[in-house]
Amino acid sequence: MPQRTSRKALHGLVPVEFRDSEIAGRGVFARRAFRAGDVVVSYAPKQRRLPADTDVARVAAGTKLTLLSEGKWVIVPDTSEPGGWLCNHSCAPNAALYSSGEGRIQCIRPIARGEEVTIFYGWVTRNQPGRDPCRCGAAGCRRVINFDVTDADAVCFETRTAEGEALQRRIDEYAEYLCSINQEQVLDTLLSTLAAMRRR
Repeated sequence: MPQRTSRKALHGLVPVEFRDSEIAGRGVFARRAFRAGDVVVSYAPKQRRLPADTDVARVAAGTKLTLLSEGKWVIVPDTSEPGGWLCNHSCAPNAALYSSGEGRIQCIRPIARGEEVTIFYGWVTRNQPGRDPCRCGAAGCRRVINFDVTDADAVCFETRTAEGEALQRRIDEYAEYLCSINQEQVLDTLLSTLAAMRRR
């Protein structure tokens, strides 16, 4: 006859807990220590995967919770089941979101037991400066989550004007910051956003 695992024993196997966060809403907290490179939690234990080139996927992608996976799927979390989608943003994150496969949260530096697991959102917005105020409380907090580019930025992008050079300095500073937190891929999103805006 198979032995039953007690509720207490099962609770001890769960590597994270989901509870109220001082940053915002609910967050993800480590129930044990993690090392750099460890997978902490699945992004969305329950999810729908939609082909990215469909109208329903484009509508779903308008929310802040969806994840583009492998350039061809939009992952839509089932919010009835907690997962990595509850991770809060930090300007000094201890983990990163990886979008391959079903999506996962993975450590970029050690995380202590009881510490909140945070990621860098990397949102690039258009003509919405200050859309997403940051409350992470990290030393050197950027005060906003999003990096905003304007129509005026798109016009002077890659020009030798004073405005173009000022934009390039801003991009270079952001790129240096992104490298310091292992989030260089966000620069590709920023540059492709500016290029698309300029083509309009």
